Amino acid sequence: MEDSSDGNVDPTSMPEPAEEFVQHIYPRARTAFMYDRAGPWPQPAPDHPMSMAAEVLHPPQVEQDDWKKHAGRNYMWTMLTSIPGAAWNSLTHGRVNDMSDEVFAELLTTTIYSKYMRLADPAELDPCFTEVLGEVSGAAEYYTIDFTPVQDIKTYEGVWVSPTITLVARDEEGGKCKALAIRIGHLEGTGSDRHWENIAVTPEDTDAWTLAKYFVMQGAGHVTTLSGHPATHFPYDTVNAVTKSAVPMDHTLFKLLFPHLRLALAVDHAVLEGGSSVVSETRGEIYAPYSGPGSSVRVLVAAGFVGYPHQLATYDPSPTPSAAHPKWEYPLSPRAIDIPSDFGRVLRAYYFTVKDFVREVVEEILAQKDTKKGKEELFFIRRWARYIAHWLPGFPDGDRILELDENGDPWLVAAVTGYIWDVSVAHSLDHKNFYSLRPRRTPFRVRLPPPSSRKIDKVKLRSICNGWDLFKSTLAFDMFFQPHNVVVLQDAEYGFEGPKLKEAVANFQKALVATEEKLKADGVNVKNYIELSEIATSIQY
Repeated sequence: MEDSSDGNVDPTSMPEPAEEFVQHIYPRARTAFMYDRAGPWPQPAPDHPMSMAAEVLHPPQVEQDDWKKHAGRNYMWTMLTSIPGAAWNSLTHGRVNDMSDEVFAELLTTTIYSKYMRLADPAELDPCFTEVLGEVSGAAEYYTIDFTPVQDIKTYEGVWVSPTITLVARDEEGGKCKALAIRIGHLEGTGSDRHWENIAVTPEDTDAWTLAKYFVMQGAGHVTTLSGHPATHFPYDTVNAVTKSAVPMDHTLFKLLFPHLRLALAVDHAVLEGGSSVVSETRGEIYAPYSGPGSSVRVLVAAGFVGYPHQLATYDPSPTPSAAHPKWEYPLSPRAIDIPSDFGRVLRAYYFTVKDFVREVVEEILAQKDTKKGKEELFFIRRWARYIAHWLPGFPDGDRILELDENGDPWLVAAVTGYIWDVSVAHSLDHKNFYSLRPRRTPFRVRLPPPSSRKIDKVKLRSICNGWDLFKSTLAFDMFFQPHNVVVLQDAEYGFEGPKLKEAVANFQKALVATEEKLKADGVNVKNYIELSEIATSIQY
């Protein structure tokens, strides 16, 4: 679906926001707001206030009770029912799957890991690559896939991590990729001189190459679940909390967002502040799969917000992140446009479907701009944006939210689209696709040191991780990465009044179906990514 607008409504003709940010102009009783205007609000993150997204540290009890009833119980039930399968996995011989070069390249370039693909200029490759490959040319496109943030993890005894960058080539547009080389690090020195030394290995290096591939998969699992995926969770709590606390419940914007607010605050609070979560565990929970304790792996969450490297980084700290791991900014355009895979095509297709729906609703809001109700709605929209922009980089503030973007839409359209698309499509797709990879393809722990040369002893797959590692990883996959939907997007109820808004909802439901059918017609195997019936309305797990 194309991004278009007739641009007939000019919201810039409204009075200046400065004249309207006066509470007594539109006085509303406390009962007009959810939780009587005493609801949740963002605060600086307690452990890393300058490096993590604002948290909602006090989600309303009713929301926590809703989460326990409809989502929290799933974790306990899943753990109990998954223990037999986890135990079986821990006892079987292989422990990790034998991974061919073709499967390795496919995992990196067609799944959730493809989010980390960055176009590479053959003339500007890392010297490690040119040292083993010589002059690189011939392919249509080269990409690097960077999982260096794992280098900061302080691992458990007997567990190793390694920063990796993988170079892949695609011979033709839309074709399959081939892995050419892996830059992999090993620690050298002691004390303050401790640092990473990097070498590059290729398929010709047999055992060193085999081991390096599993370190790449380990890094992919850590960076995806601790850095990339949390960026679909935690920053959006600010929009959630401010909407509930600062927008009247009869407001069109509130009704548009309300189905997409449920459960998220309680879920994220449990993840970040619950003592038994996988990013804050302190007692060695049987389902915590990572290479180090919660206090260590938690730094990767910061990397998903301020980028990497950052000032908290143990190795090579810097206030300027690399292009591979940029600073998070609020999505006002489809970030998926830069993901050169079917994973990205799915995200992009649904982005524009959501945006068309949001545009219809916003146009109806603006059509009422000269009425008393319309002026009041625009006042609360400006105030809503003003509050959120204080916490979220890139979010249009109260002055900008009703100005027109380059497509002729008010920035409000992109702001709301970014929220709905992220908490429904992007979040659900992450979970569904990552869960399908399963623990034998994503070893969170590697019990062999990374290769320090291109020639190493024979690598036995059974030695890469042990049975306890696989047991914990299996439970984590089933408990935390498996989707547990409560309400799905195509069943969302908005409670709109008036024929135009109801028609917009009906159009949206039809467009969602049409989007899935178009993806199938274009050759995308949606079962490998996500089917429409599996897209949740909000962050529910």
